Amino acid sequence: MGPLALALDLGTGGCKASLWSAEGRSVAETVVSYPTRHPGPGRAEQRPDEWWDAVVSATRDVIAQTPGAREAVVGIALSGQSLGVVQVDAAGELVARDTPIWSDTRGRTEDVFAHLDEDAWYLRTGNGFGAQLYPLFKTRTMRLEDPEGWSRTRTLLGSKDWITLRLTGEIATDHSMASGSGAYDLTRGDYDDALLDAAELDRSLLPTPRESSDVVGTLRADAAEALGLPVGVPVHAGAVDNAAMALGSRGTTDGRIYAALGSSSWMTVTSSAPVLDVDTRPYVFRHAVPGLYISALSTFSSGTTLTWLRDVMRPGSDIGSFIDGAAASPRGARGAVLVPTLAGGTPLEGGSGVRGLVSGVELGTGADDLVRACLEGVAFALDRSLRHIRTLSGLPSDTDLLVSGGGSRSAVWNRIYADVLDTPLVRTTVDQQAATLGAAALVFAGSGVWPSLAAADDAHEVIDRVTPDPDGVRAYAALRDRYTAAADAAVVFARSTPSQENE
Repeated sequence: MGPLALALDLGTGGCKASLWSAEGRSVAETVVSYPTRHPGPGRAEQRPDEWWDAVVSATRDVIAQTPGAREAVVGIALSGQSLGVVQVDAAGELVARDTPIWSDTRGRTEDVFAHLDEDAWYLRTGNGFGAQLYPLFKTRTMRLEDPEGWSRTRTLLGSKDWITLRLTGEIATDHSMASGSGAYDLTRGDYDDALLDAAELDRSLLPTPRESSDVVGTLRADAAEALGLPVGVPVHAGAVDNAAMALGSRGTTDGRIYAALGSSSWMTVTSSAPVLDVDTRPYVFRHAVPGLYISALSTFSSGTTLTWLRDVMRPGSDIGSFIDGAAASPRGARGAVLVPTLAGGTPLEGGSGVRGLVSGVELGTGADDLVRACLEGVAFALDRSLRHIRTLSGLPSDTDLLVSGGGSRSAVWNRIYADVLDTPLVRTTVDQQAATLGAAALVFAGSGVWPSLAAADDAHEVIDRVTPDPDGVRAYAALRDRYTAAADAAVVFARSTPSQENE
């Protein structure tokens, strides 16, 4: 057996483990889930010990699936969810059982922005989500809520970096994860002392960033026994999930763009300079590829909106069959419009206070019309993001768009996407494995098995290409203003409803 890379994707819902061959094939894969707890308003917490249990279980599973894999693994790399904060003490032990994850909104921003201009902070960091989501601001809350625990905290780690500590005993991070800290200057490629001072955060609490493919340590004896691997396997720095996914989605050179279509969905461009805009706030991370950046605009609630609609209308039904019902409804869903901002919106969509909206419903509206309105609403929302990110980055509008994720597997939805976006869509064999392919590429390039990270592109084989239907393009062009009016109305409604703005 040739060399294998163990790729671990530490996502919001669970840990995906994959073994990748040097030929760019996934030879084994499994997912082990863990819960998110919501103990109060704005709180979204997970337990790092449950991440570790999932890593151990998933790794043992893929090793057991693949005879000879134990001796063939030449390295380990992780992709990890962003914006979380794990506190560890001087001995490297957890300070708190629970840790806030990316969606936790308890970050305190007011006292920091009393010393900093918020727009200037964004332009320096590229941190385009709500500021309260970023670790720089979450730490303000953490020290107030648990001053005793804060006094014992010696290091703040991202999700994958805490697992790296368990694997190797080493404190480490990479530039892509660090760039989501709220304190990282994209231009300088390092933490910014002025930002740290404004938040009263000591630089010593943050690990020095490394390149994502760097080896930061080797598998120590206790971790090796737990995982069922030999002692001494190299562990690479890894990358934040957005960067790993871009690396595994052919985003390896300047000007590449892809769409991730899942529970939330986004349009991501790889570029040699950050794509920044104060009004719409694309979020920007340092890429796992040195010298590059990834910039994206998103809609927070795409697949989750569809799941909500399914649970309301046909609880327990197969989601694929539910989507297919939209084929019975004509373009435009007989006048029904659904704006998919059920979980709040991005700045481009009106901000976090906006909520979903259904309009154009009449007594003749059927269930299939509502499903189609949902699919079209998500497509129109992403059309805004795609058009804007293309304009900001100077990319042409006629290039193919690589699509991945669960939302790309429906022929009905892909037809809607292609026609609304007026863009050819391409699906490849990598599909939902982009993040683990990105992590595997860090192992193979970092160990010299591959000549560069760009070799990850060779793993993609096109399995489907959906070209826009001219009739569909014309029909949706005529319907675009109707969607825009509904989306604008959702913003006006949110601004007139103080209770929503404060959620």
